[in-house]
Amino acid sequence: MPTTAGGAGAAASLTSAARALAAACTRCADWTAADRAAALRELERASGALAMARSRLLVAERDEGTAIRPGDRDLVAARARQARTGLGEARREIRLADALEAMPAVEQAVGDGRLPLAHADALARANARAGENAQRRLAEPETQAELVRMAERLPLRDFAAATDRMVARWDPTSVERDHAAQRAARFLILTQRPDGTHVRGRLDRVAGAALRAALDGMGIAPDAERSKEQADADALVAAVERGTSGTAGVRRTGRPAEPSAAQAWDDVQRDADSRVSGRSVRPTVCVLVPAETVAEVAARRAPTAETEPALLDDGTVLPMSELGRFLCDSEIGRLVLDADSTPLDAGRTERLFTAAQRRAIIVRDRGCGWNGCDVPAAYCEIHHIRWWDRDRGPTDLENGVLLCSHHHHTVHAHDLAITRLGPPARPGDGVWAEPRRYEFRDPYGRAFSVPTGDPVADLERTG
Repeated sequence: MPTTAGGAGAAASLTSAARALAAACTRCADWTAADRAAALRELERASGALAMARSRLLVAERDEGTAIRPGDRDLVAARARQARTGLGEARREIRLADALEAMPAVEQAVGDGRLPLAHADALARANARAGENAQRRLAEPETQAELVRMAERLPLRDFAAATDRMVARWDPTSVERDHAAQRAARFLILTQRPDGTHVRGRLDRVAGAALRAALDGMGIAPDAERSKEQADADALVAAVERGTSGTAGVRRTGRPAEPSAAQAWDDVQRDADSRVSGRSVRPTVCVLVPAETVAEVAARRAPTAETEPALLDDGTVLPMSELGRFLCDSEIGRLVLDADSTPLDAGRTERLFTAAQRRAIIVRDRGCGWNGCDVPAAYCEIHHIRWWDRDRGPTDLENGVLLCSHHHHTVHAHDLAITRLGPPARPGDGVWAEPRRYEFRDPYGRAFSVPTGDPVADLERTG
């Protein structure tokens, strides 16, 4: 067992060797290309060994509690104070230390230089977001061996996407929790200044993908006259102008601009079937109750069998609640793949509400069907009351309800059942005297939003 002095002495020797290397590199332009490449490879291996040593030291500091001083909130704050790198970098180091401690085979691969540090950081982020079950699965020897093999052959982006898929398959609740946190942190600020309008904001990954798809759809590309950033700015303005001019067919047909998502059809069906079989409706007294969290709903309705998650075009894992919203109001296309995942046949799209159906639903509902919400119909999406994917609900007037984007998210995130009050809708009824009202209940039959007839009271009761 090395003594403290011995450990410090070894670190001091390492520092001396690193300084000697830095001095030698002042003449590295005179080296051969092979020598420089070999030196860079050795530095990458050395970086892994240093990260391994730092992680072990941080774990010991955490366990012994010796690093924290008066005024430090936790080990992250203590490390930021010691290294003067800021909380973000300190948090990254400790997150990596926790992951390497839990995955010794991965730690050894990092120390040997077989698993790059950037890959280790991506894995540590996925491990930190994962729930207990997914963390346990990541720590299994077989999984660690597979992670090392993936890191040895995959670039960083593909490796990070693969680890995210692992976590999503084993712990869909963590995906919902992370997505809910991203949505809660969203904002957009437009500031008028003498030098122009400054735009600053933050979106969740799904909304960001939708924005990216909308900008790409404008067909404005960088050229000799404008950079990529300028082209994106012009595309954003063009999308806004098209939307406000009334020529945006996207909204007029009830099909919001969304990126495409992919999931195996068997997994879509399995998700839907498990959500049906897992519902336990227990009628109770009709009173307002605190809403379940998204994570609680996801945990209750999570599939019993592991399924591969749906992915956006860039490999981002799509939360189950967002997949439900996509299935509710987006095109579904069939793509047949062979054994090598090569596309063979793309079938026709189906199950969308037609423009005529949307007009009839607008006449009936006038706006968002959520009690107390006054978002007009032009900004609403059509939701299948009996979900198209899960409940095999039809695409007809009786099964459609207008919901704004916020409450459409709410219905899918909390797995709400909707009941239309009053007589059934019929195309021949014409313009009704007042919009139809709806009640929303959670899967246990508890009231989530109940109409009172008084918009002010509805707002007070539903928030």
